[in-house]
Amino acid sequence: MTENDIKGLMEKYQNGTITEAEEKLLEQFDGILLSKNEKVNFKSEIHKARVKQNLSHIIHKRGKTKSIKWLRIAASWALIISFGMVAYNWSHNEVQQEPIAEIVEHTDWGQKLNVTLADGTKVVLNSGSTLCFPERFEGNSREVELIGEAFFDVVKNRDKPFVIRSGDVTTTVLGTSFNINAYPDKEEVAVTLATGKVKIASAASTVFISPNQQGVFNHLNKTLSTFQVEINPYIDWKNGIIHINDATLAETAEVLERWYGVSFVFENEKLKHCHITATYDNQTLATVLESIKHVKKGMAYEYLGDNKILIKGSCND
Repeated sequence: MTENDIKGLMEKYQNGTITEAEEKLLEQFDGILLSKNEKVNFKSEIHKARVKQNLSHIIHKRGKTKSIKWLRIAASWALIISFGMVAYNWSHNEVQQEPIAEIVEHTDWGQKLNVTLADGTKVVLNSGSTLCFPERFEGNSREVELIGEAFFDVVKNRDKPFVIRSGDVTTTVLGTSFNINAYPDKEEVAVTLATGKVKIASAASTVFISPNQQGVFNHLNKTLSTFQVEINPYIDWKNGIIHINDATLAETAEVLERWYGVSFVFENEKLKHCHITATYDNQTLATVLESIKHVKKGMAYEYLGDNKILIKGSCND
């Protein structure tokens, strides 16, 4: 049967002049066509239903009372369209994909937040951090963007890698748990691995790290290095534990500012270079300050209001 034969039969069918023999011939042809091409002709069940609705509308509009199964009519229409027309445009029933909303979660200083992503991946967002992610993951990867610090427990999916973009650094995993520290005011981005395996990439190089290793990207010299580390000091923050290891009071103040949502001012520069080592397990700020004051004889502090604290006096390591 040629294209013109099909068109002729369809026109007769629509204007009601088709004979019984011609209609039988059309039905037989449509049945064969449908069984072979249904998946090609209809993009989805929704598309199939909408084509049915359109054909029904056309038939009733032309006063056709005799009916045959709509799927056979649809199959003929689809074939005719395939000869020279575009079915999609004709039906005007393209199944539109719902747009994917971008979600932004943010924590202020002194706050932490637990976030569960669409794939079940769990994220603990540290203070002063922002996580951007889609409401659902489509395509060949799961991509999010992080500013600040977060601990990720990624659901395993070998077919869809999980990718975290943190400024100049991209971290890619299939399923694992790790911490990323990527505060924009820091010289370094540090990725510390708890389980699994992680690929860390910059514009110039790529490294892989295993559990108890850390990959560090330096913003100044653009280098990417790996180190063996004790992991707990880097991930205990999510359990409310602060580890300070031979840090200066200036570095310690930065940690406490993020943790408690305060700001420190120093009476003199010498105080900033005083060193301290300590661990605080879910302690109040007052307890932490009293502890430092006890260890560093001569140092004192004073609340100034507006969440500012003055570090004053003297300090000798």
